[in-house]
Parts: sequence; C-alpha cells; structure tokens
Amino acid sequence: MKKIPRSVAIVCIVTATLLAYWPALRNGFVWDDTALCLRDPLIRSWRLIPEGFRHFLFLDATASDFYRPLQRLTFTLDYQLYSFENPWGWHLTSILLHAAASVALWVFLRKLLSTTPANPLPEPFRDRLTLGVTLIWAIHPLHTSAVTYIAGRADPLAALFGFSALSLALLSLENRPASRWLSLAASTCFLAALLSKEAGIFALLLWLLLLAFRRSPLRISLRWLAITACILATYSTLRFTAEKFPPPSSPPTPLAIRPILAARALAEYAALTVAPLHLHMERDVSSAPKNSPAATLHHARLREFQTLAGVLLALGLALWAVRGSRHHPLIPFALAAFILAYLPISNLFSLNATVAEHWLYLPSAWIFFAAALSLAKCSLPIRPILALLTLWFLALATQTFLRQADWLNQRSLFESTIANGGDSPRMRMNLANLEASEHHDDLALAHYRNALQRSPHQAIIWLGYAKLLLQLNLFPQAEAALQEAQKSPWLTPDCLEFQAALRSRQHHEDRSDLLLQALALTPNRWSIRKRYADYLASQGKPELALAQLRFALEIAPYRGSTWQQLATLLETLHRPDLARLAFIEAANRDVHDSHSRQQIARLHPPLPPPTETRHP
Repeated sequence: MKKIPRSVAIVCIVTATLLAYWPALRNGFVWDDTALCLRDPLIRSWRLIPEGFRHFLFLDATASDFYRPLQRLTFTLDYQLYSFENPWGWHLTSILLHAAASVALWVFLRKLLSTTPANPLPEPFRDRLTLGVTLIWAIHPLHTSAVTYIAGRADPLAALFGFSALSLALLSLENRPASRWLSLAASTCFLAALLSKEAGIFALLLWLLLLAFRRSPLRISLRWLAITACILATYSTLRFTAEKFPPPSSPPTPLAIRPILAARALAEYAALTVAPLHLHMERDVSSAPKNSPAATLHHARLREFQTLAGVLLALGLALWAVRGSRHHPLIPFALAAFILAYLPISNLFSLNATVAEHWLYLPSAWIFFAAALSLAKCSLPIRPILALLTLWFLALATQTFLRQADWLNQRSLFESTIANGGDSPRMRMNLANLEASEHHDDLALAHYRNALQRSPHQAIIWLGYAKLLLQLNLFPQAEAALQEAQKSPWLTPDCLEFQAALRSRQHHEDRSDLLLQALALTPNRWSIRKRYADYLASQGKPELALAQLRFALEIAPYRGSTWQQLATLLETLHRPDLARLAFIEAANRDVHDSHSRQQIARLHPPLPPPTETRHP
C-alpha cells in the first residue's frame, strides 16, 4: 500500500468540494443574505473594518446575539471584489473557505494519528483513512446550509481557523525551537475561530481536552491555561464593548421537556447523517399541533418513537466509547470531541430552534472520524465495506450537487423548504412577502392566513399581514391586524410607524407625532429617522430635516446612505459646497457608490478663468 502524497490528497479534497458545490455559483442572495450582505452598511468600505468589530450582526434587521466580525470582514472583501452585481463571487468565497476548512481538518486528523503512540496505524492506511473521513465531511449534503447559504459562512470560517489552530498547537509540542512562534500562531487562530462564530470556542476546549488525553507535562498544561485565559479575555473585551441591542426574548423551554427534545434531536440528526433526505432549513422535533386532530395524533406518535430512538442512540454512544477504547485510544477521544461540540445544540439548553442542519457542521467531523477508526479495527471483510462506503459517498455527493438548486433564489428556497417538510408559519410568512413583492396578492393573503391560523400569537406575522392589507387598501382589516401586532411590546416602534402610514393613507391625517413617539422609544432606529426626515423635507421644513440627519450621523457616522441623503438636502438649501463634502463622505463609505462620485464631479468648484498676460 503506497503512501498518498500531500499534494494529491489536497487536490482530491478541493476538487471534490468544488464539484459538489459548483452549481451554487448560479445562485443569488437569499433569506438572511439580504440583511447581512445587501443591507449591512459596514461591509461597503475598507475604512469601516474597525467599525465592524464594534457591532454585532444584523445591524439593520432584528437584533441578535451574534458577534462575528470576521464573517463581516469576509463580506467586506467580497463586496470590494464583486459588489452586489456578481453573487457568484460571494458563493465562490464560501465554497473555497469550506474547501480550506476540509484541508485543515485532514491535516489535523493526520497529525493527530501520527502523534498518538498507542496502537498506531500504518502510515499509508492512516493517510487513506483521514482522506476518506475528510472527503465525506467535505461533500456531505447536511452542510449545504453552511456552505451554499452565504449567511452561513461563519461555520466554515470557524472550522478553518479552529482546525488550523489545533494543528499548529500540536506542532508546537514537537518543534521545540519554534514552539513559542507556533503557540502564538495557534493562539491567533483560536481567537480568529471565536471571532468567526461563537461555536469557535469548541476548538479551544478540544485542545485542552487533547492535552489531558495526552497527559501532557504540567508546565505545558499551565502555559496553555494561561494562553486560554488571554484569548478569552481578548475576545470578551471585543465582544462586551461592542454595540449591541438585545434581541426579542422568547420564553425558555421548560426543563422537564428538554431531555425529550434532546433525545428526539439526536435521532433526527442521526437519520440526517446516514440518509440526508428531505433537507430543509426549518426543522422542528416538538409535538406541535397539526391542521387536524388526526394529523396531530399521528405526529405525536411518531415523535414518541423518535424519543425512544434517541434514548437508544445515547446508550449506544456510551457503549461505543467504552468498547472502542479497547480497539484504539482515539475512538473515545473522538466521541468525547463529538459530545463537546454537540452539547450546546443538543436541546439541553434553551435555543431558538430544536434542530438546524448547519449546527452539525463541526460535530459531524468527529462522529465520522470515530466511525472510521472503528471500521479500521473491526474484523469484517474490508472490500465490501469499501464498496458500500464508495456508493454512499457518491450518493452524498450527488445529493449535495442536486440540492444547490434549492438555494437558487428566494422562491426556490421557500417553496422547496415547504415541500420537503419545513412548512412552518415563518416560512409561510416569507413566501407571502415574496408573493406580495411580485404583486401576487391573492397568494400572499392565502399564505399569511395559513401562517396565522397555525400560529395566531406571532405578532411579527400580524404586522406583515397588516402591511399587505394596507398595500391593498383594506383599511379596516389592516387596523384589526395592527391591534394584534401591538400586543408585542418589542414591536411597538414598528407598530407606531405603521399606524402613521395607515392614518395618512386612510384619512389623509398628519400623524408625524407617531413617528416622534417611535423615535423616542428607539432613537437609534435609522429607518424611522430617515422616514421622519423625508417627511419634514416634504413638508417644506428642510432645516428640521437637516437636524434629524445630523443627529443620525452623530449616532451612526458610518452610514453612507445618510451622508448621501444629507447631501441631497443641502443642495435644496443651495449649499453646493457642503453638499459636495457630504457626497465625499458618502463615497468614502461605499467603494461602489458611483452616484456620489458623479455628484462630486458635478459639484466640483470651477477653476477661475485664466488671466491674459500682456507683454510690453
């Protein structure tokens, strides 16, 4: 058995990843891409990179707990290179990052096996085992929502830095002369993994687990504990000093229900790992009521069987770890790594969903590794196993290739999600908004009513429904829907803004006082302040509008669109000199702002005419 050259292995990994995800280059921006890419003002200029580290994600959308400045930094790079006219470039970056993360995983697994003295594997066999694990992980369709979905880029980014950090940290234990520099490089990668996604802390915790597993000398363990403290202190300083708005709170899952949901989620993830069929973004393992009592009862019975399957799987994992230690010491370590990565998403803690496919991005690598080690040490004939694994690999790659079409555009995403079992009220609301934007009013109304019938207490759906009714001039129905939306204190500013629009359209009333009330509740809400400034300008009060825009720029000077709005208003006040300066500020904050650059050229102060010089 010949050894696989490193270059050949890397080419195989990158090629397989590119082939499986190549159709994604035809796709556009979908779902949260519109908030994180199209509407984020902090990705539009290199000058705003430091500002990006001072804000959480979803700056102009629903607030979040996500502090991921390196993800935003990659979006800045994409915007410089491709703007919004070439979404294929954004998808190419995500695919390349996933390919790089796969290579980093292969390097780390290979290094881990070579530095484990107990029960070593022959080097050629070791190379093939790690390459097989990596190839399955790289093309598994379960990871599509982390790779094809631009907004999911945090996962491959955290994996790339995390696996690189682990490889460098292992190398630092062997290379004494360069140990200090390798430890510094590993520490930088550990921090970068954390700044990519909160789950990046898994790599740091796994390294401490690996040190304990290897029974490293006390001085090395203490040194890495000190380094870990410095990394966490640096990350905490950046995270807790960044501007953050609390997201809307939801009631936590009762403690008594969490073990049940945890068992069901484990069974759901196991089925998706082995046979990833009917993949979709919206998944739920709760016993939510269905459209009819009979359907609800049937659904509840299936969930009970799933609970039992999850309990049996948990017992199987424990038995696997105990028996696996007899075959290879890395089997229980790989299973411990899986549990460490899986525990935060297991539903033992209250989450905003019960199951999400991309959450298994990191944990799946370790379950594949443990399974490969177990198969390598089993007494079964190797050729039939390799044949089955090859067929499984080809089926997975085909599924990944075909699934890229689900993410082609907003319509394909929402409709395929509903068709594959993700028919949730939120997905119906998204599809209703899409139908409304395309003026398919009857379809939009039907989707909204379907969502409200199944989830009548979601205020955000009522507000969207009210906006659609206003668009159709159905004023009494819009008023009734608004009353339902107003039951949520979190939506009060949005409801006040909508009420002002409703009064203006229905009774031609000037209810700017409602906009002022909304601004008083959320003075940093840029969209409401912009609307109020537009209103003041339309009422012949440009000075007051100017004051509103200046106040907005004091709060958020990074918004190029506000500078552009200010410049336009200054022109109406016959201040071309100040307007030109405002356009310059706008252009400095958006490298693709051609409109502001045209206005700068138009408002350039003319040169004085040349004076005629007469010679005697």
